[in-house]
Amino acid sequence: MNKIDFNQPRRQSIKGLVLIFFQEGKRGIKIFWPAIVPVLLTKDLNNKLLIVGLILLGGLILTLLHAILYFRKFKFHIENQQFILRKGYLNRKVLNIPLDRIQNVNTNQSVLQQFLNVMTVEIDTAGSAKKELKIHALSKSIAVELALNLSSHLEASQTDNSDTKKDSNSDEEEILRLGNRDLLKIGISQNHLRTAFFIFLFGLQFLNKLQEYFEDKADEYARELWLFLSQSGWAVIGILVLFFILISFLYSMIRTLILFYDLRFLKLNKSYRIVSGLLNRRNLLIPFRKIQQIDWETGPIKKLFGIYRVNIRQATSDLAAKSKLIELPGCLISHIELLKEDLFGSDHLKNQPVIHSSRVYFRRNWFYFGWLPAVLISPVFLFEWLYVFPVLLWILLMFLYSRFTLRKSYFQISNDQIRVSSGAISHKFKQMEFHKVQHLEFRQSIFHKKQGVASLKIGNASGFIKIPFIDEKIAKTIHDYLLYYAETSEKFWM
Repeated sequence: MNKIDFNQPRRQSIKGLVLIFFQEGKRGIKIFWPAIVPVLLTKDLNNKLLIVGLILLGGLILTLLHAILYFRKFKFHIENQQFILRKGYLNRKVLNIPLDRIQNVNTNQSVLQQFLNVMTVEIDTAGSAKKELKIHALSKSIAVELALNLSSHLEASQTDNSDTKKDSNSDEEEILRLGNRDLLKIGISQNHLRTAFFIFLFGLQFLNKLQEYFEDKADEYARELWLFLSQSGWAVIGILVLFFILISFLYSMIRTLILFYDLRFLKLNKSYRIVSGLLNRRNLLIPFRKIQQIDWETGPIKKLFGIYRVNIRQATSDLAAKSKLIELPGCLISHIELLKEDLFGSDHLKNQPVIHSSRVYFRRNWFYFGWLPAVLISPVFLFEWLYVFPVLLWILLMFLYSRFTLRKSYFQISNDQIRVSSGAISHKFKQMEFHKVQHLEFRQSIFHKKQGVASLKIGNASGFIKIPFIDEKIAKTIHDYLLYYAETSEKFWM
């Protein structure tokens, strides 16, 4: 495939007119619907439909005119190691972005864009609080080539621009591809209890809104519902619980399908490319040098299927984006080993000793999650002593939870890397290199100082790695070594 010349100013695809028209039309409806609703609700006004029709027709003409003018004045090109974008017809804007300031370049497709066969290119720059700019309507060939061109670490690529077919001349290597059976395993192994909790919170908010709209009837309906539940047998309540769990399960399955449909994980030179999504087809480019750490996690059900969930954390320019992870579900242990080899080289950590957290960590968790809630709820024993039994059961469960947490809380460290383990029911790992360290925190309260333990918080450009309640001397040694390493290392963090 011939490389595309971006030195000459380019417009978006002509199909972008349709996309711009729909986007601006949607925005116009949000702005002007307050002017239409009063007309529809006015009783004495004649020819309401004619007036509303004229308003809509005028809005349609203005939106179309705006889309044409915006399309014609929107141009971009690359010149003198800068990405230059010009847009606007009344208020002209010129954006000059040095290529070395560009942090991430991603592409994605909404349902409408898939229908039009165009893509969005998102460019995120250092220091911006959100995406610096978006180009919403580029053909696939131009979008992929532009994304590769703007990623200064990449050479001119011969990547195929199709999401479903790999070009025979491409240097890309497909590492992972999720089929329907893989999506089924991923959906089954999701945390359905967490999903049920969020659905429950959403249901409470929905009920509160209904109560505001039907204030007169809300109390009556609530009493009737409570009366029905109190008079129902355990079978009816069990059926309702099973129905709620089924809804949570279906939600997890649908979410998995929408987010990870036909996920492809590819490797190209010193970068990864991830293509995934059903309704919004994302195409993410991830340079090796911008990856700060990798996380991987398994759980009881995932272990049965032999799969892991991997999160790739890359450098971001704003605090909000640091909570957003690039997720790769359904990975095998071989995929994780490949990632570690690509990013960290030979695994020197596997031969290092395992250092566990102190038993102080166990006692702390058991107190905060077990005994403290039990003490707070103890006044209800004065009214109903039978509540003692579920509280004792809770304390026992939190004892087991704290034991599992302590067992999985450990780390391994070498001269230039660290791997931290955590979890209780699930088992999580985080790994990073020391030259990525941005800041350090040595934490020790007066109570923990007496017990000779401390905690470390190691930060990079994508988040934190926490090492809780380890021996004070070990924590201090690691803290001082990382400070020394950060000051003397000649490696770049990105």
